[in-house]
Amino acid sequence: MARSEISACLRLFDSAFNGTDHSLIKNLETVDDGSWEALPQGARRTIKDITAHVGMFKYMYPGSAFRTREYDYGDDPVTPPPERLATVQSAIEWLTEAHEYLITAFSELEDDSELDKPRLAHWGDHLPTRSLMNIVLEHDTYHAGEINRTRALLQDDDDWPDHND
Repeated sequence: MARSEISACLRLFDSAFNGTDHSLIKNLETVDDGSWEALPQGARRTIKDITAHVGMFKYMYPGSAFRTREYDYGDDPVTPPPERLATVQSAIEWLTEAHEYLITAFSELEDDSELDKPRLAHWGDHLPTRSLMNIVLEHDTYHAGEINRTRALLQDDDDWPDHND
């Protein structure tokens, strides 16, 4: 059974989640306590809100696609109890559990041929498995950048470093 594409996707998931300096977790680790629930001028979502959104979909995508468990927005663990999101550290712990749930589901694919199999997306459409995997990967990457930008504005370090070329 060939699983080279599946293995590559799983490595990309882990890298986007907690691999490089640009990963979701690495960006969250730079958020100070005062920025966790603060809003930059004109914003409507805090870093805490964005983090909750990211974790939510780490449950919803595989729940629909693999587990025949269609989570709703208010269900635990999709919407965790408040203490799970009370601090950056507790949120990272919850996100790590959510990421492990997602990785376990995708790891159960038997071979690369399953990447073309249509699976249920949480909004009701059926998409090829590889498309769902791509959406999940892009989701972490997109929101890692969003968290970084929000943090930079709140912590007053939204500037390029000086380069002496």
